[in-house]
Amino acid sequence: MRRYIIIAIAIMAAILVMSLVKMVQARRARARGEIPHKTSGIDISHVIGALVGLAVFFVGAVLLESGASAPWTAYEPATLKDGKISSGNFSGGADGGND
Repeated sequence: MRRYIIIAIAIMAAILVMSLVKMVQARRARARGEIPHKTSGIDISHVIGALVGLAVFFVGAVLLESGASAPWTAYEPATLKDGKISSGNFSGGADGGND
């Protein structure tokens, strides 16, 4: 679930940055006395928005993987011993912990 939230945040950040850049461009055009118009094709704001979206996506992917265990580990689920629950943990060696 966390992964999908980070992807959604990356997409929203790209849209937000693109919208803000377009707004700044429109203000600058009005200050010069021009009439802001819609352009066809790819504009610099699209490129900036795409780069920011990719940056947020990759930072999110790195953050997601920073707390992950190594690929060769195996998860041992929580168990009930003498009426107490012991927490689950990751264990294993080079063979994935599957003895």
